[in-house]
Amino acid sequence: MKNKGYITAIMLVSVLIATFIVRIFFIQNMMNKINVDEALLELAMLEENGIEIVRIFANGFSVKAAYVFCMSFSCMVFGNFTVAGVYLNVALHLLAVLMLFCAGKNFLNRTLGFVMSAVFALLPAVVNQIAQVNETNMYLLFAMTAIWLVSAAVYFVRYLCGRRKAKTLLEKENAVNMEETEKMEKTAEEMPAVMADSSMKEIILDDTDEPKPNYIENPLPVPKRRTHKEMDYAIETDETDDYDITDMTGKDFFDIE
Repeated sequence: MKNKGYITAIMLVSVLIATFIVRIFFIQNMMNKINVDEALLELAMLEENGIEIVRIFANGFSVKAAYVFCMSFSCMVFGNFTVAGVYLNVALHLLAVLMLFCAGKNFLNRTLGFVMSAVFALLPAVVNQIAQVNETNMYLLFAMTAIWLVSAAVYFVRYLCGRRKAKTLLEKENAVNMEETEKMEKTAEEMPAVMADSSMKEIILDDTDEPKPNYIENPLPVPKRRTHKEMDYAIETDETDDYDITDMTGKDFFDIE
């Protein structure tokens, strides 16, 4: 069976494009209010020296700190905290859809991954999170990443079990083949050698058990049978005439009277 990886690529690209289009449509037509977390705004403010990673992760790594760190980079691109937060949420949703698609593919197949990611992408509750500039969207990404890690572990275990099962079946098949080969060799050794009879034998129809043919008379016209004739001389000879060699006893072979 040929590998149809291009179908998987088409499904993934389609669901990502659909996710992006739905969110852009929501931003342009349906988003009336953006809720911004002021605490995040202060943490994500750029200093003169750029992004201060030490200040952001002062309390250690957390989902909130990771969101603030990504927000700082987004602010460098868009220049506005609110706009940067909205489009950062779009990027996080795209990554979450990607993770969910891969998770579904690992669990079962690409069809399941497509359905799961499409449902997540079009779910109104998820789409509404675009207007929430807070760490909730980062939590969504981390949750989808955790699901993907679980699916990867399941896929790896299933792969190992499949290889072990295939190896066991191959060993059994090889053992059966070897046993059959040994039996055939043993049987060949026990059987006496049979010499082919190359002599020619006469086949007599009377000795055969097959029914003898009964011919019918030929109905077609045939030439007349030839009558028996004898050859004779045209003249009669005298019995006294002797044209043959007489008694040759005691005479030379060439002495003729």
